[in-house]
Amino acid sequence: MLISAAQCRMARAALGLSLRELAEAAGISVNTLSRIEGDGNVTSRTLGRVQSVLSEGGAVFRRDGSVGVEAPTG
Repeated sequence: MLISAAQCRMARAALGLSLRELAEAAGISVNTLSRIEGDGNVTSRTLGRVQSVLSEGGAVFRRDGSVGVEAPTG
């Protein structure tokens, strides 16, 4: 299950990441991340990269659309 734009925004805020920090960690441009968070058109591969970075940081994405935060793994 890929995350929604709202989940991306919530997770980034919960982890205290700026747009620039998350974009850099995911290897994408700030403009691309802005499109993701604005519910714009991006590839599932790009969205998956962002989701992985957020998950590694401790974000937990729930099927009901909510986001939780756990201690990071590793």
